[in-house]
Amino acid sequence: MASAILPAAILALEGAAPPSAGSTLADHWELLAVIGIIIATVILVLSVLARYVRLAVNLFLDTPLPLTANLVDYTPPQGEPVTFPSREGRSLRGMFIERRPGTPDRGLVLFCHEFDSDMMSAGRYAAELVDAGYTVFTFDFRGHGGSFTPTHFEPRHWPSNHEVNDILAAVAFVKSQRLVGPEGIGVLGVSRGASAAVVAAALNADIRCLVVDGVFSTDLSIDELLKRWVQLFARVDLARADRRIHIYPFFRALMMFYVELKGRCRFPSARRALSRLGSVPVLFIHGERDTYIRPEWTRILFGLKPGPKDLWICPGAKHNQAVTVDPAGYARRTVDFFSRHLVAQAAEAPPLPAAEPGAAT
Repeated sequence: MASAILPAAILALEGAAPPSAGSTLADHWELLAVIGIIIATVILVLSVLARYVRLAVNLFLDTPLPLTANLVDYTPPQGEPVTFPSREGRSLRGMFIERRPGTPDRGLVLFCHEFDSDMMSAGRYAAELVDAGYTVFTFDFRGHGGSFTPTHFEPRHWPSNHEVNDILAAVAFVKSQRLVGPEGIGVLGVSRGASAAVVAAALNADIRCLVVDGVFSTDLSIDELLKRWVQLFARVDLARADRRIHIYPFFRALMMFYVELKGRCRFPSARRALSRLGSVPVLFIHGERDTYIRPEWTRILFGLKPGPKDLWICPGAKHNQAVTVDPAGYARRTVDFFSRHLVAQAAEAPPLPAAEPGAAT
């Protein structure tokens, strides 16, 4: 019975006409339309992302931070230049600026200079610390002054893991040359040097307190740059989109991935590092008229820092200019801060005058 049915079925199939291509497409046009819409949407989204990620990369690479004016308006510090190895074994240049003869030993402060400067700028920011009895170790970041410059490395105003490693190398060198007691080492950092010092302090417990002048966090700054400039070129209302899906951090993540691959480095977040410095006292100094790293950004970082902290927004000062606008106030606040948190020989060091009311605002 089965053998009779099978040949009949085969003959029926052979006699049937095959389905036409036209009828197949007509039967599934809805599916094809959906697939076409999805492909077109993906292409559109990718093209928009590519455009704005490219714009973000250009902002990151080409937007300079304001440099400190009158970079030679100070007396160069005196000291014996030294060389010490970076963490890769290359040569970094530094200098111990010894405290004044006859002054009590109040401790050791590491100075981290700003971008496009060198170790001599310690004469502007740290001279009063030397007069007060602190030994200051200043050094050149790689790509600056007399320190080495890797062939693949282009120094930028954004703090990278290279600057963080240079600070850690300087701390190791200081400990190898000087007896560092349980009070540890203080740090005075300016702009990029301040931001890198915050990250280094989160990695090294020998850094016990910091004064950060003009500190900023790369991720927070990039988000604000995107909000400020991308709107000028965007056809899509990114501000409204950001309120819904937080699109600026997404752009920043894509941009940072590309830039870090291209630059063979990482750009750590000072914002995240500050959240880990709960027991490390930090004095934030910022210019009231700083139009690039705006004071409200520093207030955000100040709010994120747990534990002991102080904030001084210097009236009338621009980026890194508090020391020029109010040199007496700058000296008083920095010396008082380190006297409270970094006194090497408290029995020998007479107390300093208390800061004026409202010193930390």
